[in-house]
Amino acid sequence: MNKDFNLKRNYKVTKFEGFMLPLVNIALFALLIATPAFIFFSKKGPGASHAPIYISLAAGLIVGALAQRSRLCMVGGIRDIIMFKDSYLISGFIAIFLFSLIGNIIMGKFNLSFVNQPVAHNDALWNFLGMALAGWASTLLGGCPLRQLILSGEGNIDSVITVIGMIVGAAFVHNFGLASSASGPTPNGKIAVIVGFLIVLCISYFSLEKDVKPYLKGDVKVGSN
Repeated sequence: MNKDFNLKRNYKVTKFEGFMLPLVNIALFALLIATPAFIFFSKKGPGASHAPIYISLAAGLIVGALAQRSRLCMVGGIRDIIMFKDSYLISGFIAIFLFSLIGNIIMGKFNLSFVNQPVAHNDALWNFLGMALAGWASTLLGGCPLRQLILSGEGNIDSVITVIGMIVGAAFVHNFGLASSASGPTPNGKIAVIVGFLIVLCISYFSLEKDVKPYLKGDVKVGSN
């Protein structure tokens, strides 16, 4: 970031384009309520474990509004405290951790260990590398997954593409045996993480603003920054 990383120019979009993802979300919610026969719901596992639909919707709207107003961003908080010594966003990160901690203690769900956590494995190296990759990619995008969801609701098409990428990526890793489980990371998942690091490294390097020194050709100055 200090070397002027830049994902190039932005383009203005129409209002309709900005409303595309919210409209898709409304359509998906309608399908969820209607439960047509061509949609299959998980009967077991993490996909079947969720709060009642309307409680989830209410909580999502409240949290989304608060996150939008406060500009809450996990990655942004770490970025700002390191690069600018600004603690505003990191305070939201700390608040989430503390309230989650208190909530788990009150509900008797607190477990001070990496062992026997829900849908988690104990391989510290690949836990770290997986989240390091997610953090690096989020830094390049300018916001964590939560921030991308909020921005997509505001009409940011870059964030819409990011959210679609997360959905497609989740489907891909689960259907092609890349996803980790409580048994640990898969061999193909490890390869995917390494490939991911190479991809974000290339994006990071080739998206730096490189100064091109001007030179003279005859009496005409050629070249630009």
